[in-house]
Amino acid sequence: MKIRLGGSSNAIFWGACRVLVANSPTHTVKKKCQHDVKTLRMDDLPVEVVEIILGNNCLTVKDVINFGSTCNRLRNIVNVSNVTWRKKFIEKWPDIYLLIENESSNWLYELRYAYEFKQKILDILSTMSPRFYSKIELSDLDFEEWLELLNERPCNYDYLVLELIQIINNTSPIHTIDVVPITTSGNKTLRYYARKVLRYIRQARLSEEWNYFLSKPECERTLEKGATIIAQWFQPELNIQWKGIAKIFDDITSMVREHLFCHNPNHPLFKVPEEILEKWKVTNLEDNEWDSEHCRQVLKSMKYILCEKLGYSGNTNNYYMPQNSYINEVLENKQGLPITLAIIYESIGRRLGINCEPISSPAHFLLRFSEGRKPHKTSYYIDVFNKGEIIRSSGCMFSHARDGNQGSRYPRATALEVVERMANNLEVALRDHGQTNGGITLMKSVLEFLVLITPQDLTTIVYLARLYMTYNMDTSRLDKLIVNGQFQYPEQAQRVLNMLRGYEAHIKYNKVNIFNQNEPMPRLSRIKFAVGMVMHHKTYNYKCVICDWHPTCKATIDWQRQMNVERLRFAGNQPFYSVLVEDGSKRYVAQENLETTDDTGFLYLNEDIGRHFSHFFQTHYVPNAEKEKEYPEDSEVRHKFHNELVAKKEKQSSGNDLEWKSKSCDHNT
Repeated sequence: MKIRLGGSSNAIFWGACRVLVANSPTHTVKKKCQHDVKTLRMDDLPVEVVEIILGNNCLTVKDVINFGSTCNRLRNIVNVSNVTWRKKFIEKWPDIYLLIENESSNWLYELRYAYEFKQKILDILSTMSPRFYSKIELSDLDFEEWLELLNERPCNYDYLVLELIQIINNTSPIHTIDVVPITTSGNKTLRYYARKVLRYIRQARLSEEWNYFLSKPECERTLEKGATIIAQWFQPELNIQWKGIAKIFDDITSMVREHLFCHNPNHPLFKVPEEILEKWKVTNLEDNEWDSEHCRQVLKSMKYILCEKLGYSGNTNNYYMPQNSYINEVLENKQGLPITLAIIYESIGRRLGINCEPISSPAHFLLRFSEGRKPHKTSYYIDVFNKGEIIRSSGCMFSHARDGNQGSRYPRATALEVVERMANNLEVALRDHGQTNGGITLMKSVLEFLVLITPQDLTTIVYLARLYMTYNMDTSRLDKLIVNGQFQYPEQAQRVLNMLRGYEAHIKYNKVNIFNQNEPMPRLSRIKFAVGMVMHHKTYNYKCVICDWHPTCKATIDWQRQMNVERLRFAGNQPFYSVLVEDGSKRYVAQENLETTDDTGFLYLNEDIGRHFSHFFQTHYVPNAEKEKEYPEDSEVRHKFHNELVAKKEKQSSGNDLEWKSKSCDHNT
């Protein structure tokens, strides 16, 4: 009986047979197999033994299918063996198995469904570039079919996330100079749209989680959970879970407890029952659990572990980096903004029975600590940004509101207020401090998150509406929000609604013209470079790749004046190129300012590469099918550049070899 197994699976398979037969308690099997194991017939083995062999993790699903195709008996065993298919499902999707193990009894069906679902994902993804190539950013309407997929079964969300992450992380090189199908393994265009879909479905799920978070009583809305939602929202490609964040806090808490025990072994903390400690992890404290002296002992150990041993401090060198607002990044890098560091400090303190109140003063975010239990006599402020510096209330310039009332101290900030401030910090970082890579997508995410958490804020709604309209996006979600909302100034809300509906009418009337596929660009002899070629800017010294060009400058007159185009040698009467830059930006550059280079720098970090190109091949980026249709005559120029550069490198390599041989001869002489 010939069994078709892949690679080394055949040898492992028969090895498993030997072990199982040798240890089989069944006398009949031993007796039948006393002769050479090479003559072993699978027909002789009981079904249970066959299932154990097929369940070996060295055999793939394809191996099992091939095994079942050898004869009718084995086909029947394979088709009805729920044990085998359950093991194969666990090998492939262990996390999803935990979600559906009590719901499913037919694991062959589950495997088929999973593979068919995977194919559906690829089928839909492969249509996105032809449909949306002309769009800079996608709208809710562009993801409707993905929502339909999610609604088929609850576990589809997990299937979809896992498959999209696998596609995004697939960096397999593509070894061809030609345009490739979008489904080619490692295709940057497929990965580009997978990122778009992943961001959308993650944020759709997080919107539900945020509403659930708000439905909880205030005492259960911990800062760490709010900070985790922020991190998940803006980093959809990472598997960030609150349990993982909480585990890090628990580990740091254990370090503080060890230090506290070494110096204060009789502290009452060590007599607290485990169930109370578990409650503190998920519930905000109304007051300290200890008297003044015991509170000071805990704070001293916290400061030593967090600020001295672990080195948590403010990021003064790169203050406006978005990563300073992500709790997972700050826990890893141990640097962040005052608000993120304060959340870490508060979360550790809460686990140790210390009540640190978040204070959201306009100029600086602090924690307020009052000694002992209520009624408190003395309050202090903890500045975690400055390595846990403790400041008396009388000496803290941020402790009171500047309204002339000396007794008007800032109230404790709620979790909602803290999360809103974190989102506002991200908006400021993007709007005012030049975050270029994925800037449009990030700004859209920030504004959509602010609208989610503060749906009555008309100013944010208007900002988001303007972004949508700038990039020809659907605004129906904002229309529904205003219609169903209750605003402080209904007249202003109505004006915003009228603006949105006027835009929607304009889009509907001009839909064919706005989103049509670009016509092929006729190439002129004056155009030296081609789409996909890697260039170096002579003046500003950055690397870039050409993604579009025009025979003459097509920018507005105002832009040309601002950029001093008239001072160029050929002014605007020369080819201009749209280029993707290694810092993540997109720029419009005159031909006289560009020169070819074989150094790609950090171009691979530009998130928009995949919108235009499928892969990088040796010297240049290869356009995807849509870009190739738009610039069909560029391939000849691009290939010529490639051949010349390869020949140049080979010549240099040959020259270096000759020089080395010459030096070797001289040395030997």
